[in-house]
Amino acid sequence: MTGTAADVHRSRIAERHPIYARRVDDTKRELLAYYEAEAHLKVRDSVKGFRVSHAEDFVALLRAEGRRSVIDFGAGPGRDGDRFAASGIRYLGVDLAFGNARLASERGVTVLQGDMTCPPIRRHAFDAGWSMSALMHLPESELQDAIRNIAEVLSPGAPLFVGLWGGDRIDIVSDRGIEGQRRLFSLRSHDANAELLSTAGRIEWSATHDVQSTEWEYHVFRLRVGDS
Repeated sequence: MTGTAADVHRSRIAERHPIYARRVDDTKRELLAYYEAEAHLKVRDSVKGFRVSHAEDFVALLRAEGRRSVIDFGAGPGRDGDRFAASGIRYLGVDLAFGNARLASERGVTVLQGDMTCPPIRRHAFDAGWSMSALMHLPESELQDAIRNIAEVLSPGAPLFVGLWGGDRIDIVSDRGIEGQRRLFSLRSHDANAELLSTAGRIEWSATHDVQSTEWEYHVFRLRVGDS
């Protein structure tokens, strides 16, 4: 997709989704355009590697605690939802792109189009939260408010699992992935992410995965919402 075609694509996205037709910042506009294009092209990779084992461990935790529902923030086409649903846990995803909601529905998984920084869900509606590879798209100035709003959707004491890319505390606007599309990656250190996420609750466990093919790291955290 050329630069000109990308501009046309973004204009069509705004026309197709009136809730985003109002003035929004360039970062979110670019993010929406990227993931709508990804959904249209159906190029999302399958879930694999350590992400699978983390999901299996989280499912086991929810079942052990008798938790019946989970909400996925930045869900994409809801592929993690297959594992939760297969375990009898009610799943709902929230994703910026309508195309991802459509792809999820084709597989029998529910993903609601919405902004994870202000999820359109009532307070304390879910027993657990899950968010993988999404929050690093938010600049540091927005992340703290976003994680607080995410926590509000969960019941007090709910577990929240977060995975996100990190690095040397730099912001990168990447044009890799889909030609003509760009995404912000706000690559914070593990300690910086931990400090920001801890505003939502107590961090019970965390880890850093080194990825050989990139200088970036992958940070994972399990929080207990509302605990200090």
